Amino acid sequence: MANKKADMAEASMATSTVVSGLDRRHAMKMLLALSATSVASTALSGCVGGDASDTLAPISAPAVMADASMALLTALADTIIPTTDTPGAVAANVPSELGAMYKEWGDDAFRQTWASGLARLEKTFITMGGQPFAKLSPKQREALLSKYDADVFDGKTDDAFYKDMKATVATAYYMSEPGATEELIYEAVPGEWKGCVPFSDIGRTWAT
Repeated sequence: MANKKADMAEASMATSTVVSGLDRRHAMKMLLALSATSVASTALSGCVGGDASDTLAPISAPAVMADASMALLTALADTIIPTTDTPGAVAANVPSELGAMYKEWGDDAFRQTWASGLARLEKTFITMGGQPFAKLSPKQREALLSKYDADVFDGKTDDAFYKDMKATVATAYYMSEPGATEELIYEAVPGEWKGCVPFSDIGRTWAT
C-alpha cells in the first residue's frame, strides 16, 4: 500500500502539525478527538445493519492495550504506511503513540471501542488469512488488507471502526516529525506564495 502515501497526504493532512516533545500533549488531544468519533459511529453501525456474524460481544477493555492488540495495530500501521524511501508509520512511532493515547487519554467507552474493534478485525483476518495478521508475511498482509480495505470503502463491508483506525493512523503519521518533514515538505519559514504550482514540480505535499 506504499503507493497510497501521497493520496493519504493530500486527503488526510491538508494542513499538518509537526509533533515534538513540547506539543505531544496537544497532539494526543487532537488524535483522541479524531478517534473518539468511532465510539459513536461504531455504536450507530449496529443500528443500521451489517453482518451479525462479524460482530463480537463487548469485551472488557484493559487499561493498557493488550499485547495481541498492539501487535495487530503495529502490523496494520506498517501495512497502511510502510517504510519506502521515507520512514513509515512504525518508524514514526505511530503504534506507540496510539498505545499511549489508549492508556493515557481514552475513557472506558473509547477503550471498549478500540479493544472490541481490534479483536473483531483480528477474527476477520484469521478467517481470511488463516492466522493472526501480525504473523503473515508483508506481501500476505498487503494482499489481505488491500482486499478488505476495498470492500470497506466500496460499501461491501460495514466497518466504521476500520475507517476510523486507518484515519487515526494516517493523521498520527502526518503529525509526526518524520511524516511532516520527510514524507511531506516542511519549511519553517516558507518563501513567496505561489497560488498554482503543478504537483510534479514539487513532488510531495506541503506540511506547511
